[in-house]
Amino acid sequence: MIVDSHVHLGGPDIGDGASLSVEELLKEMDEVGVDKAIVFPFNENLERANYFISRMQRENPDKLIGFARLDPNMRELSLLNARRALTELGLKGIKLHPTAQNFYPNHPFVFKILEIAEEVGVPVVFDNGKEASKNTEIAKLAEKVPGVTIILAHMRGENYIEVCEEHDNVYLGTVKAEVDRVVEALDRLGANKLIAGSDFPYASMKYEIREKFEEIVSERERELILGKNISEILKL
Repeated sequence: MIVDSHVHLGGPDIGDGASLSVEELLKEMDEVGVDKAIVFPFNENLERANYFISRMQRENPDKLIGFARLDPNMRELSLLNARRALTELGLKGIKLHPTAQNFYPNHPFVFKILEIAEEVGVPVVFDNGKEASKNTEIAKLAEKVPGVTIILAHMRGENYIEVCEEHDNVYLGTVKAEVDRVVEALDRLGANKLIAGSDFPYASMKYEIREKFEEIVSERERELILGKNISEILKL
């Protein structure tokens, strides 16, 4: 089973105007040969967008896995939204984007959101490796909430490999990573710590999920990176 673990759905994004319809996504998945996609909102009205993602998941249960996107700056409301998304709406994980929502990993409500994720048993994807989302700061959260699975979406910034080496609950995404970085991460971490994603529509699903791995991984490694690892995390 091939799973694209990083897709934006809905929109338009309040920053760049990007959007993606479910029809466009399903067509792309069929053309590339992707069985399932993890989808979450663009940078938009997140509360409304989470309801949309939930509806798309219900209408396409064999294809789409919905993750909620949250803003810790909403404080107690962000916790209510987290519980609603993971229980009432049936979403399967959380996406946090410190730069887009203007917070740092040490925001007290980020910790509280991760506690909810740990309690419910869902993973948290972080946009990482930027000034607002340093990998070493996300690592501190992994230590404080060791029962939650954290996925660093990108091979970006300093120490992303070291953070994954030192924390069993941290995985590393291949999203828009250069091939040489994927090879280095594969050599140091092993295929069981890597998770493939495309960032579609911002990047080519065909390249990020298919072509990137054609000559650098074995069949067993491909199976782990392109589906088995995330399937085990989500208990698919």
